[in-house]
Amino acid sequence: MTITCQPMDASGGAPTYSASNERQANAPLYGGGSGIPLKAVQGFRVGTGNVLTATSTTWTLTPCSAVISPAAATAQGSYRWASDANVTGSVTAADATYARKDIVYIQVNDSSSGDGSGARTAEVLYLAGTPSASPVAPALPARSFLVGTITVPATGGGSPSVVLNPARFVTAGGIQPVAAQADRDALTEYEGLRVDQLDTDRQYRYNGSRWVGGRALLTLDALYLPLGAGYAAPQVTQNADGDVIFEGAWQRASGTLTMLANTQYTLGTVPSGYRPMTNKMIIVPTSTAMGGWGRLYVNPAGAVTFETPTAFSGVAAASTFIICDGTTWPTT
Repeated sequence: MTITCQPMDASGGAPTYSASNERQANAPLYGGGSGIPLKAVQGFRVGTGNVLTATSTTWTLTPCSAVISPAAATAQGSYRWASDANVTGSVTAADATYARKDIVYIQVNDSSSGDGSGARTAEVLYLAGTPSASPVAPALPARSFLVGTITVPATGGGSPSVVLNPARFVTAGGIQPVAAQADRDALTEYEGLRVDQLDTDRQYRYNGSRWVGGRALLTLDALYLPLGAGYAAPQVTQNADGDVIFEGAWQRASGTLTMLANTQYTLGTVPSGYRPMTNKMIIVPTSTAMGGWGRLYVNPAGAVTFETPTAFSGVAAASTFIICDGTTWPTT
């Protein structure tokens, strides 16, 4: 066991600090979610742009920085990595028949950490994939951080395209960017962890039992369908603090619609996790044939019902609509 406390002046040659001690002492500054106490969630510096490019012959990585977690040992910690000049390499020639996916990556070799590499380097490397009708990128070598993927078309198919690794490093308390739900699910959750999910362009917060945030459609009663016509389908949108916006428009699915006055009729159900804590009543516009307005109710069980103040009967489906322009409620 080694206890490191920094900074502390040395006296008589003690204390002394190794590179390993330095990495471990940096751990309190890392954002959480890695699942290993002394390891960061690795990634490029936040704000990194398109630093990787490729032609049919050459790949280029422009100056950039990252935090890399090789995970060769539990107590290894994470490494700060940076390049102040372009790094380039050759792209393998295109296949005559099939496309190929190649990768550019940084491999951390630190024999002092016991990784067995026999080296102390952190070079930028390239690995060509296998040409295929459905090409996949090669497996990332051990102790490595993916820089990006290069798709090389078959000969005559145009120029290569590049997808930079979207992983970004944040410090303690920062909002962790993730590319998609799979990356969010790969984090080790803790209460208060916030992520910015790039594919949905939304933020989520882990509340100790589930992720808060997102968008979901209501389960509609079989008699109804979304109105369309430029209106949102009945849905709920939740921010990371648990506040929900409820909106959407309904229409009778087919046939005709008959309703008694001051009687609640089921329209659908709000998904679990988005439901209000108390009963809600919203005044909503309807079609003229339905009386022009009515009352929409949502209860804590998620039931959505509609009530008209005036009875009507035999209204054709095409002449029906109920529109909720948006109302809000807290869920926590």
